[in-house]
Amino acid sequence: MTKEEKFMTDDELIHQLNQEIYKQAAVHNEKYKDSMLVATSYLAVATKILRSIMDEENFRMFMDHISEERIPPFKKPTLH
Repeated sequence: MTKEEKFMTDDELIHQLNQEIYKQAAVHNEKYKDSMLVATSYLAVATKILRSIMDEENFRMFMDHISEERIPPFKKPTLH
């Protein structure tokens, strides 16, 4: 963690990390030309991380919450 990052709020850190991951996902989209493949790969990694740090009940509640949440699509076109 850099000096600047030490003074960032959790929301700022999350935003920064999301931007970095999104940029990397765009690189993967360009390389593989398959947005669904890239998205499901990132989802699989995220699910494995969460499953390893959460107990069964909280993991299920979290996944239920995600499946019920309405998330607007990106305004930027996907590379597919």
